[in-house]
Amino acid sequence: MIREARSASPQALRPRLLALSSRGYILLELIIALSIFSIGVLGLARTLNASMEVANILNKEQRLRIGLRSFVEEIRRKPMAEMATTITDPVLEVTYTSTLEPVSLIMTRGGTLADMYNLKVIASYTVGAELREETVDVYVYKPAQK
Repeated sequence: MIREARSASPQALRPRLLALSSRGYILLELIIALSIFSIGVLGLARTLNASMEVANILNKEQRLRIGLRSFVEEIRRKPMAEMATTITDPVLEVTYTSTLEPVSLIMTRGGTLADMYNLKVIASYTVGAELREETVDVYVYKPAQK
């Protein structure tokens, strides 16, 4: 048997070698295809994670703006002595601060409207380690109580 294998010509062994080498190429192609597929899946997972983070930030900012609008509407209906205040919303982790400054507006007839006030509301919140602020300025007419 040993002599028969040695006596076989290289041309007779060639089909066997080609069959073995084609199997190796198939395995190599399979490994390359799986590597490319896994890189694509990892890229999609990272993109999905980033888009979820952005969606969460936008959702928080929308809730913050709704809270800011509600705070402004609530404060502007209070008496002047109670308009300058600070309230913290523990759910949103936002601090709303309002200040009141008198404003003198000159009317078209030349008179001065002295019962106008600038209500400034600042919403302070954090995103990650960054402190952010949203500001709203509203003119409020509060005539003197007689």
